[in-house]
Amino acid sequence: MAWLRRLLELALHAGKDVATSAPGGPLLNAGLLRPRKAGGSIVTIDAIDFVGQHTTSPNGRFNLLWQDRASINGTVRGGRYVLLDSGRLVVDAPMARPQHGKVADNGTFILNDWGASDEFSGTFHSFSSDGGRIASRGFRANLLNNGLSDDGALAVVQTCNAPGSLDSSVLAVFDLAAGKELACWQPVSGWADEYEFPCEDRVRMIRRGRPPLDYRLDGEFLDRALWYFDGVSRGEHHVIREALEHGQAVTELAPADLRKGVEVALADPDDRFRAQSLRLLGEIEELAGDDRAAIEAYRQALEINPRIGVAKRATALSKRIGGG
Repeated sequence: MAWLRRLLELALHAGKDVATSAPGGPLLNAGLLRPRKAGGSIVTIDAIDFVGQHTTSPNGRFNLLWQDRASINGTVRGGRYVLLDSGRLVVDAPMARPQHGKVADNGTFILNDWGASDEFSGTFHSFSSDGGRIASRGFRANLLNNGLSDDGALAVVQTCNAPGSLDSSVLAVFDLAAGKELACWQPVSGWADEYEFPCEDRVRMIRRGRPPLDYRLDGEFLDRALWYFDGVSRGEHHVIREALEHGQAVTELAPADLRKGVEVALADPDDRFRAQSLRLLGEIEELAGDDRAAIEAYRQALEINPRIGVAKRATALSKRIGGG
């Protein structure tokens, strides 16, 4: 196995001297470097005075390491990133606040720079295996995470919520082979924990404990029906609401399916959103043509929250069936 061979190789060379330069200067690869675990995700390399995080390319050849800016005994240590190729130092350069490093089988790597500003902002960077810059983009939003295909051809970066900014909660897609941004869009399904690239024209959003969802690189949502089914079955209000608005032809969910989703929401012991759940139930019953059940759901919602916004609708339904 690649990782086992890599460990044996590093062990054989662990005692060799290593000559390096200061960060960003000329590099002298006289030996091999071995990251040593220091607890959690932190590793150290004493020979180059490095303490930080690291990741390895899928084939085990490359190690990408990065350390955030820090203040040690009153002295500010700047951020930095390092790339090793089979243990040999090939890149050692400064960056304000590097985060979320990823490295591909060909040595292409990406980093999110959180920057030095206190404002919502961040910069995505991509580099070739020799440290040359491929593509970068600044955002007026904090950066949440990123993803890189195993072959280094595609990358994505996702931003956090940033009220008032066009960069809020977007996913930007980069063609690293061409060195350019392909698209930038807001995923309907929200944020992901990780990303995969199952083929050249799509990105897969991995969500822990939930079904993965595929999008085309231009933002077309390929698994929209699956997202509706998953969110409704979990009783998520915003998904049930959107499913109601788009209808069965789009969602592939009948009123009975939506009703089951509301039942899940109503079973939640946290009743802060109970009135909203009952309002949704009333709208579903209206859609199903059961006006009496809709009136009852609206009545219960209004008892909890008289300002839930269905009083006129309940009155109109009651008049229509002669109940008031």
